[in-house]
Amino acid sequence: MLFNSYAFVLAFLPAFLLLFFAFRKASYNNPGLKWVCKWIIAAGSLLFYVPFGWKNFLVLAVSIGVNFLASRIILNSLKEHGGKSYPGKCVAAAAIIANVASLLFFKFSGLFFPVAISFYTFNQISLLADIYKGETCELTLLDYLAYILFFPKLLQGPLMGYNSFKKELETAICCTEPVEDHGKRDFGYGLYEAVMRGLFLFSMGLFKKVILADTFGKAVDYGFENIASLGSLEAVLIAVFYSFQLYFDFSGYCDMASGMSMMMGFDLPANFDSPYKAVNIVDFWKRWHITLTGFLTGYVYIPLGGNRKGAARMYLNFMIVFLLSGLWHGSGWNFILWGAMHGVLFVITRAVLRAGKKSASSVRSVLGVLFTFMYVTAAWVFFRAPSIEDGAALIGRIFTGGRKAIATQLSSCFQLDELWYVIKVTPLMKFNFVWDLCLWLFLIGSAAIIFFAPSAPVITKRCRIGIRTTLATAFLLVWSIVSFAGVSTFLYMNF
Repeated sequence: MLFNSYAFVLAFLPAFLLLFFAFRKASYNNPGLKWVCKWIIAAGSLLFYVPFGWKNFLVLAVSIGVNFLASRIILNSLKEHGGKSYPGKCVAAAAIIANVASLLFFKFSGLFFPVAISFYTFNQISLLADIYKGETCELTLLDYLAYILFFPKLLQGPLMGYNSFKKELETAICCTEPVEDHGKRDFGYGLYEAVMRGLFLFSMGLFKKVILADTFGKAVDYGFENIASLGSLEAVLIAVFYSFQLYFDFSGYCDMASGMSMMMGFDLPANFDSPYKAVNIVDFWKRWHITLTGFLTGYVYIPLGGNRKGAARMYLNFMIVFLLSGLWHGSGWNFILWGAMHGVLFVITRAVLRAGKKSASSVRSVLGVLFTFMYVTAAWVFFRAPSIEDGAALIGRIFTGGRKAIATQLSSCFQLDELWYVIKVTPLMKFNFVWDLCLWLFLIGSAAIIFFAPSAPVITKRCRIGIRTTLATAFLLVWSIVSFAGVSTFLYMNF
């Protein structure tokens, strides 16, 4: 089930929240009912996943069964033998290898790619490692199911450690204060405000995905299907449009996940922090897919030696991490190139920063943001292109496409009925530029959001709940919901 679907927004989410709130309130007077709230999360999340098909469900079920069994064996071995026992080490190693092998199999076999397998596999690998290291000492099936299946983070993260999730779970469900006051410890406001702020954040994320990302996506599809006929300006626009599509698609998901979690009393870790405002590539990877960066750092970079074995080894480790990140996103050479492009610039930037050659000048910061965005956008071209040749062809059209008017097929991708009807009743219709007006409105408006506006989570936490935010929430929700007919899946669900 997708967040951007009638079934989810109009049926599943309201029903789930009502049931969850009802039993949480009942558990305040009857603590014995608290476990029911966990079952609601686990069962509701399974129901959320079922529509993706029996094959996906079977892979998920087998993965959970095998990993939970392995986790219990490791725990029992540690309790029986103490410390990092040899039997526990063998089971942990075998289970982690099996997880990686299953992920690689589905990545490269071409059989089919199970929905969310990367994210629930990474979560289970991190838990196995934490159990073996002695950082997790207690594990019940119910808590395990809630951790792996929690639907706001199931499809695209954020990746979250079991101990952190368990703490949030206990805070959300086992609160000691009346439910009317729930949320004050984490967010500074009660249940009503938590729901309203969460709904506001969810509506902003839904708008980003349905109205912005999917609209840019139509233009991107046209561009990559017609590379040979693109003019220079069109080629530049297609590259920028894909950067914007990815931004709004991923940040939209993160906002929706955080918004729903906020309604329930969970505080998910930040996974997206205005990455196109980054002043360099190192800064970019502190802002883009933050929890994946943390996972790769903790479970790949540091085990490889991190920065403990000299500068040369450190830079090699960085390159390995970025190449693995490229492979994680896809098996084609274009993904390897994408990872290599980021790795090379990351290594160069780290070397410059280590040498102390940096400046806080506002001009340098602006130039840094501009260069980083241009470089990341160029790398995204190969990320999106079916092959390296196609990506190079689009980059080449920027320099060889010549002066050419924007094709009607491209500009028409932005002529949403809601905007076009308004324009048609204005005097603007008599001007030739009106055919491209929606395109430029989308581009300029999106650039303003990306480069100058506060992030949606920041807006949510700073705003005052009242008539304005309620009307804004209703407007964004209604506009998004009436546009569901043309929605697409989230881009990161393919990884």
